[in-house]
Amino acid sequence: MKLGRICVVTSKASAYFALATRLRKAGLPFSSALPDSDLEKCGLVLTTAAEAGALGGKSVPLESLDADPGVFKGQVLSRLKDEQDVVLVGVDPGERIGLAAFYGQTELAFDTLGSRAVVCSKVKAFAKGIPGNGVLVRVGDGDRLLARKLVEELAREVPEATIELVDESGTSVGGSKTHGMQRDEVAAARIAFRKGKVVSPGTRSRD
Repeated sequence: MKLGRICVVTSKASAYFALATRLRKAGLPFSSALPDSDLEKCGLVLTTAAEAGALGGKSVPLESLDADPGVFKGQVLSRLKDEQDVVLVGVDPGERIGLAAFYGQTELAFDTLGSRAVVCSKVKAFAKGIPGNGVLVRVGDGDRLLARKLVEELAREVPEATIELVDESGTSVGGSKTHGMQRDEVAAARIAFRKGKVVSPGTRSRD
């Protein structure tokens, strides 16, 4: 689906810099305009809280957007699409925990994390920050003890998320790095798109 144009519309230099920086980090193209410009071709207007009221219903203030690049990208995409998607998170448990997050089919973030607590914090940020059809977390079962502990913590810390346990055999094939991603992140991305067994249904219904 082709997304509408993202427009950064503000007369405040600091706000423009903040929005432009976040959009570039997220890999999202955008146009720049002043508040008195014709915004008819803008699918989404990013501005400030002080200026949003005069820019119509398509405007989203900087103050309501998350500083985390992955959450920010999901927030923008969710407002551009006609139909909302599921936030999909793949997790590869281990001494280093790989995490890959997507909004539908679109990449949001790749991380290699050092603890289950940080994983839960990341997933909670996606669940709380991104509008959509809920959060689906798929956890690889390569180390069953670690996987079960992580599932238990995720179910407790992010009860709205649906959690699946996934057979991760073959997900680590392909070398130590792929396109700049760590091996754990590559495995997590593959886990994200492999259907598993529901071990925690979450508190939000989903088709």
